[in-house]
Amino acid sequence: MIRNYRNQSLMALTIALFTVLFSSAALSQSRLAAVSGSVLDTSGDAVAGATVILVNISNGEAARVQSDPNGMFRFSSVVQGRFLLKAEAPGFSEFVREVIVGRSDVSGIEIVFSIGNISESVTVTSTRTEIAESDSAVPLSVVDSRELEEKPVNTIGDVFRDLPGTGTVNEGSFQVRPKIRGLDSNRVLILVDGERLNNGRTSTSNSGIEIGLVETDQIETVEIVRGSGSVLYGTDALGGTINIITKGVERNRDGDFRFGAAFNGYFSTNEAGRRGSVSVNGSSDRFAFRVAQTLERYDNYFTGSLSGETFDGVGADGEVLNSQSHGGNTQVTTRFFIDDNNDLKLNYERRRVANIGVPTLVGVFNAFFPFSDRDKFNARFESRNINDFLAKVSGTFYWQNQNRNFTNILSIPPVPPFFPGILQESETITDTDSVGFDIQTNWLLGNDNLLIAGASGFRDNNNDTRTIENFLPVYTVDDSRSVPDARFGSFAVFAQNSYRANNRFKLIGGLRVERFATSSSATEGFSLPGALTPSQIEDLGLEGLEQGLDIAQTAWTGDIGTVVGLTDDLSLIARVGRSFRVPNIFERFFTDLGSAEGFVVGNPDLSPESGVNFDAGLRFRNSKVAASVTYFRNSYENFLSSELALDRNGDPIEIPSGNSTLQVFQTVNLDKVRIQGFEAEIEVPIRLGFGFLTPGGNVSYLHGDNLTDGSPLNAITPLKGVVNLRWENLGSNYFFEWTTRAVAEQDRLSESFLDFNGGPEPGFVVSDVRGGYIFRVDRLRVSFNAGVTNLFGEQYSEQFVLAPARGRSFVFGTRWEFN
Repeated sequence: MIRNYRNQSLMALTIALFTVLFSSAALSQSRLAAVSGSVLDTSGDAVAGATVILVNISNGEAARVQSDPNGMFRFSSVVQGRFLLKAEAPGFSEFVREVIVGRSDVSGIEIVFSIGNISESVTVTSTRTEIAESDSAVPLSVVDSRELEEKPVNTIGDVFRDLPGTGTVNEGSFQVRPKIRGLDSNRVLILVDGERLNNGRTSTSNSGIEIGLVETDQIETVEIVRGSGSVLYGTDALGGTINIITKGVERNRDGDFRFGAAFNGYFSTNEAGRRGSVSVNGSSDRFAFRVAQTLERYDNYFTGSLSGETFDGVGADGEVLNSQSHGGNTQVTTRFFIDDNNDLKLNYERRRVANIGVPTLVGVFNAFFPFSDRDKFNARFESRNINDFLAKVSGTFYWQNQNRNFTNILSIPPVPPFFPGILQESETITDTDSVGFDIQTNWLLGNDNLLIAGASGFRDNNNDTRTIENFLPVYTVDDSRSVPDARFGSFAVFAQNSYRANNRFKLIGGLRVERFATSSSATEGFSLPGALTPSQIEDLGLEGLEQGLDIAQTAWTGDIGTVVGLTDDLSLIARVGRSFRVPNIFERFFTDLGSAEGFVVGNPDLSPESGVNFDAGLRFRNSKVAASVTYFRNSYENFLSSELALDRNGDPIEIPSGNSTLQVFQTVNLDKVRIQGFEAEIEVPIRLGFGFLTPGGNVSYLHGDNLTDGSPLNAITPLKGVVNLRWENLGSNYFFEWTTRAVAEQDRLSESFLDFNGGPEPGFVVSDVRGGYIFRVDRLRVSFNAGVTNLFGEQYSEQFVLAPARGRSFVFGTRWEFN
C-alpha cells in the first residue's frame, strides 16, 4: 500500500481548493479585444455559413460564430492570451490555427480551407491542453470519430495497423493490442480520458492491458503520441502514450432542453461479427447527459486461403479455433454547468466481455477467458478564469475495477495400461481495484507563456484467487496462488512550460518527480517452493517475500522540445527527454510455473527501466500538400529480461519436479537497448472534376539493438509502408478508398530467436477497399459505410504473432444521428 496515500490525496485537493477560493474571483478589468477576419476557399471565394470557433488554450473556453454571406466573422470581448482558431464547413477539411490576442484588436485573419482530405488535427495529450497538431513538439497521430466510422473497425486495436510507427500484437475481436516503435504491453501507456487503463498486475513479457476493455462505439478520438510521455503521465510511457477520448456532452445555450439520439450498427461476414449501440443525450444551459448501451458478438474468425497448408488450431476450412468473444458496454455521462466558469462532470462505464478465446490454443492445452470485466467511475471539477494569472484549475478522481478470469485446461489422453492420462483445469481470477486523482493548474505568465503544473497519484490493489482441479489420474484440488495480495502506486508532482518567443519559435519543457510504493502482505496459499534452500533464497533476493514486503522508489524525468517555423509552411520539431517504467506487481512477486518453460520466481529488487528519447523532424503543410518526416533514437537501460537464475557460485538453480528437475528463471535488469528509425507521411489532394483524388501514405523503419550482447533486438518490424488512394466528392457526401499495407521480412534476429522461430519472420502485403455515403438534413445525419478487408484473401500473420490474421471479410457499418 502507498503509505499516507489518503493524506497525499487530501493535501493535493486542499491545495487546489485553496487556490480557487482565495484567488481573485474573476478576471481583472483588462482591456478586451476583438478578433475578426474572413473565410475563403482555395480560389479566394467567400465561404458563407462556416462555423468558426475560438478556443482559449489556457482554460479551454470556446466561443463560436457563423461566417456571414460575405464570409466575414467577428468575435468581440476577447481577453488577452493564446487561442486556437478553428473553422469547419460541409465539404471542406477542418482548419486550425493558433492566434495570440494582446491589448489591440486582431483583424484581417484569413481562414483558407484546404482542399480534399487535408485537415489540421487538435490534440490534448501531448501538452494536457488543446493545441494544434502542428504546434506540438512530439510526433503524433490523431484518429477521429469520422475515421472510425468510415473504416469501419472490428476492434479499436485495428486502427494501429496502418498508422506510422505503430503495429499490433495478438488477434481476435478483443485481444488485439497496440505496439509503438517496437515496444508493446506495459511499455506503452494507455489512457482513457487522460486516466490510466494500465494496471500493476499484468505481465510485461506475455500480455499487457486489454485495449478492448474500451468499446469502439463510445470513442470520440484516439490520440497516439510516439516517444516518451513520462513527464505528463508517469510510468509505462516508454514507447509512447495512447489517449482514448470517449464521447462527452456539451452545453446548450439556446435556452431550451435539446434532446438527441444515435444508433450505430456493424457487421462483418468473416466471423459473423455484429455490434450495435444506442445512445440518448440531452442538454440545456445548466445540465447535459448521455446514456449509451452496446451489445456485440463475434464467432471464430477464418484466416486467408490455406493453399493446402495446415496449422495447429486452424481447421481445414481456415477457421481459427478459440477466437470468439461477446460482450456489452454501458456508459452514463452527466455534466452540471454551475455557472460560466465552473462545471462538474460525472461518468460511469460498465464493460462486460465473456467467452474470450485465445486463438489457436486448443487441443492438449486450451486457454480462454470466461470473463474480462471493467467498471469505472470518475468525477471531474473544473474552474476557469480564477484571476489574470490562474486560468484554470481542474481536479479529477477515479475508481476502476478490472476483474478477469483466465482458465486453461490441460488434457492428455490415457495410454492404457502404461499412462493414466492427465486432465487438469486451472482457473485464476485477477481482481484489481484502482483509485487515482489528478490536480492540474494552468497559469498565464504572459500572453506567450503558459505553465501547466499539478499533482497526480494512483493505487492498484490486487487480489488473486486460483483453483487447480486435477481430474486424472486422481482427483485433487489445489488453491495455491502465484501472486500475493499486493499494492502498487505513486504520488507525483509535475510542471510543463510552453513559451512562444514569436510566431516562428516555440519552446516546451517539463519536469516530473514521482514516488512509487509497492507492497505485499502474507497471503494464504502463496509460498516459495519448499525445495529452495536458504542460501538459494538469499541468492535470489527473496527473503521476506512470504511474510510481505514494502518497496519504495523515486523516479524523475524531464524533457525539452521546440517548434521552429522555418517558413509559413515548413517547421522544424525536435525534442529530447527521459522516460521510465517502474517494475510492477507481477515482475516483483510472481512465483510459479512459467507459461513458456521452467519455474519463475519474483524479484523484489528490480530497478526502473529508463530511457533517453530523441526526436527530430520536419513538417510541411499548406492548402495542397501535407507531409512530415521524423527521425528518432531511443536508448534504454535496465530493460527487464527473464533469465536463467544462478546461485552465488554461478551454477543454475533447479528444483525437483517429479522424476526430473525444473530450471528456475527470474526477471532481472539486464539489457541496454537502442531502437532508432524514421517515420514519414504525405497526402496530396488533386482536384478532378466534381471531387478530389488524394494519394497518400506513410512509411516506418525500425532498427533495434541489444547493446548488452551486441545482438539484434528481436520482435522488431523492420520496414512498413502504407499506400492510400481516396476519392471524395466536393460536398464530402461520399468517398471511395483503397489502402495497401506492406511489411518487409525480418531476418535481422538473434541466432537463438532464429532457431526458435524456424527462420526469418515473413513479410506480407494486404489490401482493403471501402466506401461510404453521408446524408444530412437539418438535425439528422445518416451514414452508410461498406468495405472489404484483406481484399485478396491473403493467408498471413502479423509479425511476431502466433495466430494467423483474419482473412477476407465484407464489413458494413451505419450510423443514424439526430442532434
